[in-house]
Amino acid sequence: MRQFRRGVAAAVFLVLPGAVRAEEPAILAVEAPTGAMRQTMGGAPSDQDLARLSLEELSMVEVTSVSRRPEALADAAAAIYVISAEDIRRSGATSLPEVLRLAPNLNVQRVNAVDYAITARGFNGYETSNKLLVLVDGRSIYSTLSSGVFWDARDLMLEDIERIEVISGPGGALYGSNAMNGVINIITRPAAETRGTLISAGAGDDDATYAIRHGGDLGANGAWRAYLTGHVRGESRSLTGLEANDDAEGARAGARADWALGEDRLTLQGDVFDNQVAVNEDLLGTETHVRGGNFLGRWSRPMLGGEMQVQAYYDRFEREEPTTLERSDTWDLSVQHAMDMGRHRLVFGAGHRVIDSRFSAPPGGASLVPPDRTLTLTNIFVQDQITLGEGVTLTVGAKFEDNSFSGQEFLPNIRLAWQRPGGDLLWGAVSRASRTPNRIERDLTLPGFLVGANFRSETVTAYELGYRANPRPNISFSINGFYNVYDDLRTVSITPATFFPLNLSNNGEAETWGVEAWGSYDVSPTWRLSAGISTLTKDYNGTPTLDDISGLVSIGDDPDYQVLLHSQHDLTDAVELDLSLRAVDDLATVDSYVEADVRLGWRLTDQLELSLTGRNLIEDDRVETGDPARARAFGRSIFGALQVSF
Repeated sequence: MRQFRRGVAAAVFLVLPGAVRAEEPAILAVEAPTGAMRQTMGGAPSDQDLARLSLEELSMVEVTSVSRRPEALADAAAAIYVISAEDIRRSGATSLPEVLRLAPNLNVQRVNAVDYAITARGFNGYETSNKLLVLVDGRSIYSTLSSGVFWDARDLMLEDIERIEVISGPGGALYGSNAMNGVINIITRPAAETRGTLISAGAGDDDATYAIRHGGDLGANGAWRAYLTGHVRGESRSLTGLEANDDAEGARAGARADWALGEDRLTLQGDVFDNQVAVNEDLLGTETHVRGGNFLGRWSRPMLGGEMQVQAYYDRFEREEPTTLERSDTWDLSVQHAMDMGRHRLVFGAGHRVIDSRFSAPPGGASLVPPDRTLTLTNIFVQDQITLGEGVTLTVGAKFEDNSFSGQEFLPNIRLAWQRPGGDLLWGAVSRASRTPNRIERDLTLPGFLVGANFRSETVTAYELGYRANPRPNISFSINGFYNVYDDLRTVSITPATFFPLNLSNNGEAETWGVEAWGSYDVSPTWRLSAGISTLTKDYNGTPTLDDISGLVSIGDDPDYQVLLHSQHDLTDAVELDLSLRAVDDLATVDSYVEADVRLGWRLTDQLELSLTGRNLIEDDRVETGDPARARAFGRSIFGALQVSF
């Protein structure tokens, strides 16, 4: 299967002038000034009247990923970028990985029709993008088989996403394993905000999608929704122009219910999916069946001067190819309490996770020994935000984690922030994070060639400095610098005297540093421009030695820089024009490129919207990854969509 082979293989931007309008929706339901309301698509009209916020007001929108409790974006001492529901709608994206291109602190490489490599601050590549934790409503979706995220199986109904909080930089002190280079926290909308019916459908020369959702009240104190969504992904092309036979199709369904019973808040939600994808390394299109589901419950209430939250979920994932089967069942229970005590804002908690993992393969070839394992992950954490006065806040936290493969991990974090009376925030941080071993790194066996090894956790010590400001009501920006020191990176070592069998070891070291910056400018109340840039420099020994005959290929293949530019125009009250440009530096074997996307939307009524999106409009063929076996080419595409709500 693809994730098994994954471990084995171990600018110029022209903007149309005119009288236009740019806006951002509120992430939280807030009361709007008179005359400042506007209907947005995605649910019943009464649920979607959101305030039109200025950039200054947007900086006060609450986020939860930095400290695991609500705080204003302007106060969050971390490199955090928020993708709003309005950003998603106006992007014209048809899949979650394409939405993530909006974040300037992420590097997104499309590999083929359904596979992507996505990372923050380096180590990108289909085999190596294994240091980024991705959460969906608090549920981890990274694979314990290979530590990556298999995006072909983790799509969502985009209309149900409230926001995506993207943190670049370690998050181990709060989130534990895999939050090494960053955290993507995807937060879906409460059921009360999706009452009514929504139907959307779209088709183009590459993709086709559909979605149906209906929601309503659940008694006097609750709300519910249910949805069905599906997609067809057109095939990519080989580097020689041949069809890659990697087209795919799939369907997903789910439901959510929320209740407010006095001071208690209860959420129940779940999803099931069934996808048909294809293995395309050999261009033969071998069919792969990917299916699974999840169920999550969350309860919270005010308690002991703060809020207590308990969450539990079950996740089932299965991938089947003609000769191999991978299956995992995950049970997770976590509890946390956030409270204020004078100058102290405390959050602490604990969690326990059990994963039943099975991988079966034909005898004589590469396999996992043993084929079945039960893995556990247990943690406790605490973080304290201490107000020191004069706008200075000290944050100290740590997580203690115990896992089945590498035992105990201690993941500390210290942050110091100074907020001027005008709102500007200057912050610095030192933290340690780790990536625990996966099953491939510990159990992979190929008789006579490779044996399972005592692979330990990879670690990073990160130093960060950041500044965020709104110098004027129509300007906001954030700039962050980082320096990371990595130890115990994955290497491939020989057996002394005999050379074979090889084993996966921890002999690699590396240092990386760079800058991330982004900002927005409201040219007028009718026009918003945004830009972002990220740079990355890596220092490591890439010369093959007996300690690492791979030449530290686990470091990945990253561009030295990428630049993103966006323009959001409302040409009239009914017509929107959105332009995007991205420039990405070259990789080891892939040329740099510049690409542009354009979306034109027509809001015919408050309940009906049409849109036309053109993607990759500059180059006839573009390759985004240097993976020699999987790299595929993509060209221009057009996608038309219709969305109606009532």
